[in-house]
Amino acid sequence: MDDDFTARAGAYWPRLTRTARLLTGNPADADRRARKALAQVYARRRVPGDDAEFYVRRALVRDVLRRRPRLPGRFAGLLGARAAAAPPPYAPDPLDPLTEVLAQLPPRRRAVAVLRHWDGLDDRETAALLGSSPGAVRAVRRRTLKALRAHPAYGGGPYAGSPDGSGPVPRRAVEEAGRTRRRQRRRTTAVLTSAGALLLVPLVMGAVRGTDSGGGTGRVSVQDTAVRVVTPGERVAVVPGAELWLTKDGTHAALPGRPNLFHGLDEDDGPDEDDGSGSAVRAEAVSGGRLLLFGTHRGAREVSRVELRTPRGTFTAHVLTLAGSPGWSAWYADTLFPGGEGEVPGGLNVRAYDSAGKLVARTEIPS
Repeated sequence: MDDDFTARAGAYWPRLTRTARLLTGNPADADRRARKALAQVYARRRVPGDDAEFYVRRALVRDVLRRRPRLPGRFAGLLGARAAAAPPPYAPDPLDPLTEVLAQLPPRRRAVAVLRHWDGLDDRETAALLGSSPGAVRAVRRRTLKALRAHPAYGGGPYAGSPDGSGPVPRRAVEEAGRTRRRQRRRTTAVLTSAGALLLVPLVMGAVRGTDSGGGTGRVSVQDTAVRVVTPGERVAVVPGAELWLTKDGTHAALPGRPNLFHGLDEDDGPDEDDGSGSAVRAEAVSGGRLLLFGTHRGAREVSRVELRTPRGTFTAHVLTLAGSPGWSAWYADTLFPGGEGEVPGGLNVRAYDSAGKLVARTEIPS
């Protein structure tokens, strides 16, 4: 099976090295990263043959985009010149004038340009390789296309670029590197398993020694909310029988008997904080006298977590936002609350936090 993997790699090896050269602008670095991507996927063993190229290409793209920490000079010197050196500069291909545009783009926008305009992938395929959403890819693609169209060489291609000088797949080197990664992974797994077992011992002992006297506070655990990037009009099922979707003008809701409720951004109240940020709260009846709570947040700082503090406990809301930087986001609770028709329940405290955990807005509904 391993030999079959490296043998099949010969079919897409020229495409892989070409993508690597376009992403890095450095033939030597591109060849090294292409070999590394093959070795990473080879080490996994269980990769379907028909999907191998996708996994290898994804490993390549994410390796190029991976951010490496910048160490202070006194620490970088201890790790050697290779660890402290900056990545090689991007060198445009003299036989492909449009690569001059790639040299001016930041890495992520360059990756979108290469995958869409050179490799011919669609938005969904590009999003899968980048670990992003199709909507976010479309937003970046529009900006990169504008930069490409501004170049005099746009429309005069296709340009073949410099000939591929990578040669055949270095099968022996890739297989050896892959086997080395497998051994390292097994050792790391064994160490982490042993460490985890040791860390669980105090927790188990504490649970055994604890009592069930009922003296708890009754608070609900709140975890960080994952922000979901959606495209305009993309419907999200929030609770049974209810959907939300966003457009550039505001939030839409589909509820039983009401297929399209719209809350525009201009309907929200004024800002709550000194920096102009604020949150609005909405309540809509769903069924059986239960309410769906949702709202919007507007402000310069993006929201990463929203808490709903009620007399019943503390709940975590889900956050939706459009691609790019729209300046606002929406949130919703997947727990229904008791209340009257369209009335926000009293005693509600909505708090919005940024990615650093800092409170950026607060809205309180009196009891």
